[in-house]
Amino acid sequence: MTPMSLRVVLPSPTAPECQGCSRRAVLQGFAMTAATMLVGCQGDGTSEPAPDAAPDTMTSMCGANVCLDLNDPANAPLTKLDGSLTITVPKDRIILIRTSTTNVQAVSDICTHLGCGVQYNRVNKILTCPCHGSQYQLTGMVIQGPATRALMAYQTQLDASTNLLTVML
Repeated sequence: MTPMSLRVVLPSPTAPECQGCSRRAVLQGFAMTAATMLVGCQGDGTSEPAPDAAPDTMTSMCGANVCLDLNDPANAPLTKLDGSLTITVPKDRIILIRTSTTNVQAVSDICTHLGCGVQYNRVNKILTCPCHGSQYQLTGMVIQGPATRALMAYQTQLDASTNLLTVML
């Protein structure tokens, strides 16, 4: 494989597309571009791309929704009260939290401030963004900023007889 040279051309700081850009946003853009280039340059170019998820993934599509078999050891955290698990679905990452014997709360894992992944704080029963400190209720509502918009909330249905959790997308 031959090395590829890249030429970076920065727009003028007064260009319309740079209005409101922070240094962090520009650096994140560079990092994402570099990561994309590195991923694209790996391999010999003849092999098949890797599948999106392993064949033994812990989730499966059930119609337009996502289903999790809680009997699967990969989903064991959701069998206990306060257990949590993050899954990737089309167009989002969702954090699932077992809040009672009959309920699992599901909200987007992506902070509405700058897109960091939120974390479940079991002690305070809240979601916290480790990047800038935003806090959310388990329903996704903002408790403390800098985030101003709620996390996307998803309905769930837990079938106790089959131990199947359905997340409605």
